[in-house]
Amino acid sequence: MNNKKGSVIKEIRKIRGISQQRLGVLIESQSMVSRIENNKTEPTDHTILLLCDALNISFEEYFSAAFGKKKQLKNPDNCFKSILSRQ
Repeated sequence: MNNKKGSVIKEIRKIRGISQQRLGVLIESQSMVSRIENNKTEPTDHTILLLCDALNISFEEYFSAAFGKKKQLKNPDNCFKSILSRQ
């Protein structure tokens, strides 16, 4: 697992002044937040979208921070439709 994923969530959460418990309430699973931040589980696309919403960041901002650079999506609308259809 890319260790930056959990680190990015943890860093943004702390910058926003949100406790792990509060973020857990916002995404309906405090234990999931803990497991993601401690790199014990890989967040699903749906969970990433919930976290982005709760942390008030865009998916693109998260992706850029987690993977180190922006990647151009050929068709971002289809990407988001695909992610949302997995809910």
